[in-house]
Amino acid sequence: MRPAFHPQASFFGYAGDQLAVGTEFLFDWIDRNGPAPDIEPRVMSVDVLESIAVVRIEIANWSGKLAGSGVRMSDLFTFLRMPEGWRIIQKAFHWNA
Repeated sequence: MRPAFHPQASFFGYAGDQLAVGTEFLFDWIDRNGPAPDIEPRVMSVDVLESIAVVRIEIANWSGKLAGSGVRMSDLFTFLRMPEGWRIIQKAFHWNA
């Protein structure tokens, strides 16, 4: 997942009552959570304006050590087209537990 994010990307959202900030929080959480074998991501919308894009994704059946089971999440990603390709520069999420 790390290569998709720009090194200075921002990340914000609430995991329950805990404010989650920074991509290192995200990467660490994913590593500690472990596999989510039944995860069902769906792209809901994509809006591209030349060198920027916004993508909304709904994720069902998130599971794992930290997530529990049957969790649903909503993600908003902002992308920037860079010389090496599209990179995520911002992610915000909502935990629909």
